[in-house]
Amino acid sequence: MKKGSFIEINFPNWKEEVNNGLIILDFWAEWCSACSVQDKFYKDLLAKFPDKLKVGKINVSDNRVLTEKFRVKNIPYLILFNNGEEIARMEGLESTSYLVRLIEKELET
Repeated sequence: MKKGSFIEINFPNWKEEVNNGLIILDFWAEWCSACSVQDKFYKDLLAKFPDKLKVGKINVSDNRVLTEKFRVKNIPYLILFNNGEEIARMEGLESTSYLVRLIEKELET
């Protein structure tokens, strides 16, 4: 488990990562400018929760099976999981403060 930095998620490793701790799955593409903006928020989150949070990056162009499995239609798109349980889904840009509240709430349980 690699905490504190982005993890490349693909079909072979997604289950292991999702079932092991608190993780944001970020669906993105290189051509998506909003996705690049969202990355800055993720870096802030990783700095705030260095030993408690992972951010998994799923390139929709390279991972169509996962994109379809999670019914992702637009990007950026994120799904928050805690030990395999889906906590939240969000489409579009999300602020750091909103994500911090979600993560803190989950860490309290």
